Amino acid sequence: MADAAAGSAVSPPPIGESLTAGWNAFKPHMGAALVAYLCAWIVGLIPIVGGFLALAGFFNVSLKLVRGQKPEPSDGFVAFNRGAVDHIIMGLLQFVGIILCCIGIYITQGLFFPGTFLIVDKGMTWGQAKDQCMARIKPNLFGWVIFFFVVGLVGALGSLLCIVGILFTLPIAMCAMAYAYEKTLGGSAGKA
Repeated sequence: MADAAAGSAVSPPPIGESLTAGWNAFKPHMGAALVAYLCAWIVGLIPIVGGFLALAGFFNVSLKLVRGQKPEPSDGFVAFNRGAVDHIIMGLLQFVGIILCCIGIYITQGLFFPGTFLIVDKGMTWGQAKDQCMARIKPNLFGWVIFFFVVGLVGALGSLLCIVGILFTLPIAMCAMAYAYEKTLGGSAGKA
């Protein structure tokens, strides 16, 4: 396993490769994944902070899928088990871009979305995760912003397909993000 505390700058994997990997990860456990994603979505109903906590659940479920594991409903509630405050602060770091300038959200999300994975997967605090993102993602920020924007666009396209399509496109996009994390900062980083 790659040491997340050390390492150099990382670039995102190709978008097409990530989306294909996302679909291939989602397909075998589609039903279980949708139930676990629904649990994460329920967490999102908590006023003010729910979205930040739900993101941890979405990413946890997606990471399990990318690793070939069948998600459980409890995976959607992971933010309550692992650093709820850290997830809220990491979410605020991602959200701050909208306050600065509406287009800034793409920059802050591109920079900090791996931080939520680092908290869920490696048990880092928000400060450690932020530092890793600044050290390893920021040098290739433009590539990550483009990656996040395009994958996010694919995830949102499902809402145009009679809303039902989001049940497929959003999980595929989430799994593509998990794949990007896994290939660059996660468990398979540095493996051939």
